[in-house]
Amino acid sequence: MTLDMGLMLALVVLLSGISKAAFAGGLGLLAMPLLLLVFDANTALGLLLPLLIMLDAFTIRRYWQRWNWMVLRQLLPAAALGVAVSALLLGALSATQLQWVIGAGSVLFALRYFSGLQSSVLLASKPMGVLMGFISGVSSTLLHAGGPPLAMHLLARKLPSAEYIATSALFFALLNLLKLPAFIVQQQLNWTLLLWALPFMPLCYVAIRFGYWLKQHLADKHFLPLVHLLLLLAGLKLLWPAG
Repeated sequence: MTLDMGLMLALVVLLSGISKAAFAGGLGLLAMPLLLLVFDANTALGLLLPLLIMLDAFTIRRYWQRWNWMVLRQLLPAAALGVAVSALLLGALSATQLQWVIGAGSVLFALRYFSGLQSSVLLASKPMGVLMGFISGVSSTLLHAGGPPLAMHLLARKLPSAEYIATSALFFALLNLLKLPAFIVQQQLNWTLLLWALPFMPLCYVAIRFGYWLKQHLADKHFLPLVHLLLLLAGLKLLWPAG
């Protein structure tokens, strides 16, 4: 690994960790675009997965047992199905079309919030949660971009900020573990990439610790506007390459 690759990976770990612990991953969509500046797509996908698993583990530790099990029981089976379907169809699905759909939905949902309208009751419903869970599983497997679909459902359910972060962290921790077999079979993750990721594991702890500190100093009244702003930016980022 060259110096510029290492520096870029360190930046991605810091941004992803701070984002997971403070905003439930709103900045996570920057990870793949940044890594693609110095790595090819398959290497970037494989290299990021073990680091995301480590970041999830440290986030769960910080928000231990503050998640919402009822929500997770609704989301996880559909998300697991999404992982399985996308793993079987890896290479046949259009990642660009998936980006466009998720990006458009994220932008519209965020704009709805900033317009002063109330969140859709339909989006907070159990059937929509199942659908968002499935889409999150698919987009997470193909793009490491499962955050926006999950965020739309959790924000519509108006979970308290800490519960929102904890639920998101446990959801993606389990989802990323489910993705491991597919990544290994598809040879997107191998021993070389694991060895490259290993020196950055301590940085995962530092990033989560700083993100948690930031969340503790962030007033709840600022949390929702910031998360919706991140969702808007994430949606626009997904739409940009898809356009």
